[in-house]
Amino acid sequence: MKRRNRVSRSLNPRIRSAMLLPAAILILSLALAYTAWAAAEPQYGGTYRIHSTPIRSLDPHMETASQTTMVTVNTNNGLLCFSPDMTGVEPDLAESWRQIDDLTYEFKLHKGVRFHDVPPVNGRELTAADVKYSIERIAGMHGRASDFKHSYYFEGKIDSIETPDDHTVIIKTKKPYAAFLKYIASPWSAIVAKEVVEQFGDLKRHAIGTGPFILKEYVMGSHVTLVKNPDYFKAGKPYLDGIHIRIMTDPSSVVSAFIAGRLDGAQVTYHFMPTIKKQVPDTIVEQLEGTYMWTLRCPPWIEGVKPLQPPFDKPEVRQAIAMAIDKQRLLELAWGGFGKTQVGPVPSAAIYSLSQEDQVPYDPEKAKALLAQAGYPDGFSAELMTWNLSYMTQPAQILQQMLKEVGIEIKLNLLEFAQYFNRAYRFDYEMALHLMTAGVDPEEWLIPYYGKVEEATYYKWSNPELWDMIDRQQHIMDPAQRETLIKEIQRKVIADAPNLFLYTQDRFLIRKPNVHLKRYLLDVQGLMGEYIWMAQQ
Repeated sequence: MKRRNRVSRSLNPRIRSAMLLPAAILILSLALAYTAWAAAEPQYGGTYRIHSTPIRSLDPHMETASQTTMVTVNTNNGLLCFSPDMTGVEPDLAESWRQIDDLTYEFKLHKGVRFHDVPPVNGRELTAADVKYSIERIAGMHGRASDFKHSYYFEGKIDSIETPDDHTVIIKTKKPYAAFLKYIASPWSAIVAKEVVEQFGDLKRHAIGTGPFILKEYVMGSHVTLVKNPDYFKAGKPYLDGIHIRIMTDPSSVVSAFIAGRLDGAQVTYHFMPTIKKQVPDTIVEQLEGTYMWTLRCPPWIEGVKPLQPPFDKPEVRQAIAMAIDKQRLLELAWGGFGKTQVGPVPSAAIYSLSQEDQVPYDPEKAKALLAQAGYPDGFSAELMTWNLSYMTQPAQILQQMLKEVGIEIKLNLLEFAQYFNRAYRFDYEMALHLMTAGVDPEEWLIPYYGKVEEATYYKWSNPELWDMIDRQQHIMDPAQRETLIKEIQRKVIADAPNLFLYTQDRFLIRKPNVHLKRYLLDVQGLMGEYIWMAQQ
């Protein structure tokens, strides 16, 4: 997966020109940042203070929002994790691993790894049985299957999981599985303890693992406090005494807290760059291309259960909606142009994404003609729902105006965050402005949305031709052949037009100059606390 990384630097008054660097420099910058981190002499102590929007749940196997992994990548480990630039994987709980044949993978666990010294695990040693249980739970085998949003990683894919001893796990897949190691390395594949699940019923309020930090306090809507795990199995880590995550929903309050010295790091919007430059000129800034994609959805289609209703049952209507949206203008108005317009479901930052040659053209006159062809010469009205934070409501209002220009009258329904997702996961809406979640493999932008309805967790689309194509790509181990098919799948999705892929935003990450970290570019693996240290001032 390829990412653009922009050099960490103090802010320049000419924000855009200073930050948008040539591609060669972007590729080099991550290596330079890592070299600088490795060359410095880490210091121990301090609490890293950062913010998050509301955290719905701490259960990595049930949740999809990145706010969850801000906590769980620090309280839990996986067998593997992604390298900083996402070009490969690194060992975590697995000391080593090997692929024995096309179907068989062996993982050797570090010895002496212990769960946090809190009830009900009380510091017991992690074993291969914990790995087996966790992978089975991700696949939906321990609980109501529909609750496990990443079940498509392993459900129906694994033939057996053997644990010949306490420190060896052997996993055999039913067929060659191209994405297997990436899903093993995903932050959503955290290893958990069975007795924690059994005691609490789920992990929504309890993050107990083997990670570098222990959950001390979780107050919904207020804060999360993590403290150093003194028994962490990686020698010398973590450096910090703790991490404090403040729940903050107002972007201006985040900036004010950073300027006042109450936060050591933050993710902010581009609007605040001049203010930060003026007030805290030595701020370190990183500008990264995101993989969360703003997406305009038409109604889900579950054949035999939730059929498409007029006017969305006509492909011409869905295609007209796509042609009515000027993506570049939308990006400029909604996010100052700091981002990238997108073409298909796999974002441009990932491998196997489509080029602009496949872009849906902005053509409002053709959109009107398609509506007339479908029997709606005067347009129609529909409800568009999203959640009521500015990064969603502002583009929703712009979309409302663009659709009005071709005769589609949109009524906005702005919901609380939890209300929106409750309704989204009931697949009960006409239209929705949504964020497609970050993935670790190109198929992760396909299976959960356009795969078989029993496998698709985020959206439903009953097109058996797409189902067959998505199934076939999973078993192609040759990268070039797989890329060809994945691009064909995306073109088929564009032709069906159930969703319109709008843009990704650039992320602006700021931190105090005494904060040192190794930046992991995967959005849901961003706060890797074991590699953060703070120079004591």
